[in-house]
Amino acid sequence: MKSYDLDKIISACDLENVLQAGSNITITKVDDCSLVISSTGTGGTSNGIKWHLISGDDITVSQYFQYHVSHKFQIDNNAKFTISNDAQLVVHDGEICNFGEIINNGEIIQT
Repeated sequence: MKSYDLDKIISACDLENVLQAGSNITITKVDDCSLVISSTGTGGTSNGIKWHLISGDDITVSQYFQYHVSHKFQIDNNAKFTISNDAQLVVHDGEICNFGEIINNGEIIQT
């Protein structure tokens, strides 16, 4: 793991060395003082978290992600909720009402 003392002023070249581009990250050096950091691909839906999955819904929580709901999580008949390996469903102060299908390859946490 690389570490840098960020209390001192670092150059764009130093910052570029600190930041490692991932599969969705692009780092473009504009000049000696500037970097542009951009993201491509999807990070999920902008519609929020559904607490009630209706018939035909098919939601997957990807590896290393969490899906948080409060009070009640209802899955209707013919709806599917998949928790990938190393992913989590977290239900806060509530219950899971499952009339559909839950595929759990990760972890379900009820707090």
